[in-house]
Amino acid sequence: MRLTKARKACVTAMMKDTICEAVSSLVEQHGASGLTMDGLARKAGMATGTLYNYFRDKEDVLHFFHLRLVEPYHRAIESITTAVLPAPQKLRQVFHAVLEQAVKYREIRKLVVEMDYYSELRKTSGPRLLQMLTTIFEQGVREGSFRPHDPSHTGRIVRGALRELFDLQLSGASDKEVNRFAGTLIKTLLAGISVRGGSGVKSNKVSKKSSSR
Repeated sequence: MRLTKARKACVTAMMKDTICEAVSSLVEQHGASGLTMDGLARKAGMATGTLYNYFRDKEDVLHFFHLRLVEPYHRAIESITTAVLPAPQKLRQVFHAVLEQAVKYREIRKLVVEMDYYSELRKTSGPRLLQMLTTIFEQGVREGSFRPHDPSHTGRIVRGALRELFDLQLSGASDKEVNRFAGTLIKTLLAGISVRGGSGVKSNKVSKKSSSR
């Protein structure tokens, strides 16, 4: 019985992986309006009835898909947090990772917001992001690149600013405007807390390839 359950769980995971890949492909090709259960089933190479064995409706699909996006995003930031790099460089890389995700999954994020999942995801992912940001600021104080301050307070400020970045992007702002916002934010932040006043700080830009999507 245990083996049967294990096999079933493995098949379910594989099917959901296939469905998630189809969601990403559909939205990238046709935008939010191109995502329907029938179209998703065709893209995933299965009958519509089979799709309903794994998800109740489109909202359920999107909720699961966005959760799947959040975890790799957090893992990417965690890998930056634990890397052997100076704290200012880690912060620039965090902003770069956020910008890349904002551009790549713009349409999916819009759909998630429309279906009221965004506030739920903020509640679940917010504390984790705050802890990672706080860790970077604590490192900066220890290594002497940041002035002494309360890292948890600065982490909350940056977490709020990152949310504003996503909100700006979701409001219809161009990638150029979002990049400009991020650049101003990281320069202002590092100028305020860096021992050397943040001189020489450069913002990471979203690649031309990503911006053209």
